[in-house]
Amino acid sequence: MDAPAISLSALAKHISNVFRKEFSFERYWVTAEIIGMKISKGHCYLQLVEKDERGVMPKAEFRAMIWSSMFDVLHRRFMIETGTRLQEQVQILCKVEVQFHERYGLSLIVHDLDPSYTLGKLEMERRQTIDRLRKEGVYDLNKQKHLPEAIQTIAVISAEDSRGYEDFYTRLTQNDYGYHFNVKLFPSLLQGDMAAGDIISKLVSIKQDQLYGHFDAVIIVRGGGAASSLGCFNDYQLASAIAQYPLPVITGIGHTADVSVVDEVANLNLITPTEVANFLVSRLLHYDGAVSELYDGISAYVNMILENEEDDLKSSVKRLNAVASVFLSQENASLQVQSSAIRMLVQEKVITEKNFFSQSKQYLQQQLRHRIVSENEVLVNATRELKRSATQQIENDEKQIAYSEKRLQLLDPINILKRGFSYTLHKGKVITEASSVKSGEEIETVLAKGSIKSKTL
Repeated sequence: MDAPAISLSALAKHISNVFRKEFSFERYWVTAEIIGMKISKGHCYLQLVEKDERGVMPKAEFRAMIWSSMFDVLHRRFMIETGTRLQEQVQILCKVEVQFHERYGLSLIVHDLDPSYTLGKLEMERRQTIDRLRKEGVYDLNKQKHLPEAIQTIAVISAEDSRGYEDFYTRLTQNDYGYHFNVKLFPSLLQGDMAAGDIISKLVSIKQDQLYGHFDAVIIVRGGGAASSLGCFNDYQLASAIAQYPLPVITGIGHTADVSVVDEVANLNLITPTEVANFLVSRLLHYDGAVSELYDGISAYVNMILENEEDDLKSSVKRLNAVASVFLSQENASLQVQSSAIRMLVQEKVITEKNFFSQSKQYLQQQLRHRIVSENEVLVNATRELKRSATQQIENDEKQIAYSEKRLQLLDPINILKRGFSYTLHKGKVITEASSVKSGEEIETVLAKGSIKSKTL
């Protein structure tokens, strides 16, 4: 033996003296990851580690303690500024004092924590999550989902007692336009370690719900809070689930400056729950206006067609009456000319015959009587034929007029009303534009049988 043996306690005391001499009252800012944590009698016991570049093998590992006198203050400040509590897998920057105890060995005493370092690490993890989603090709998937023009049946993920959900629901259901929204709440945690998993489970529940095929969108809303409380909304599993969700997702989680990963992958990101409600109401108002404008356009077009048809019908009737009148006049004139010509021809024939048979009066008289009878028959037949022809022409004209009258009856406004059409009166005048009637004024809708009086909204 080169030196006499000493007791273990003597060696420990010697080491303690060396540490006290070397590190007495010295404090160091140290970065580390918490891999173990236990709270006992108000004291916090930590296991700190620094891993290699691959994040697998420890390069250094120490026990650390935060005495109860400091733990409440440091932990409260850490949670307020980061939105998360001290826990395993959290990166921290802490001010430590190196201490060696004869019985418990080497350890670090934590005197302070820098929450801004942890926030920086969280931002780095947020960006890494975004990069991962982009590489996997799912980052923009939910943004590509079609957002319906009229969103009325919605699934909402929020805390049931959340002020944000209350503001959202009140603004949505008590809107100024009386629009109805079918809202189904899926209560969930919105911050803390369990929040991300709870929200994912609610997304699954929505797909299993009996209304799933009728939901227009999924809304995630919550009240405001510290920017650091966005931790669960930067979770990769939650962001990936929302990015790949089959329904469009709209977020309103109450932060004006900080945008979470969930906000980035959602179909639409709005700042507050109230803004989400305003968006849904204004979108439905725009859709309603577009439909009303289309309806007014169709009504105006139909009225224009009816007016044009009515004008064409009146013009056709006038032309038909004029043509019929001219035709009848021409036929009467023609008939009179023919009658006069026949009479003149008969008279000339009689005179000629009288002169020709003047020497043989009896014979001529006899022949003349026969001839007169024959000519009379010809005249009667000719007259009869003329009357028949004129009568036939008149009957044809009357049929044409009757046909035109039937067409006029079919296009008569009364008959049009019988086919289900109506027109609306305001103060006794026909209205063609909804804007000409003020809210609360009385209008009268005229039907084929009777009328209906109502008041506009």
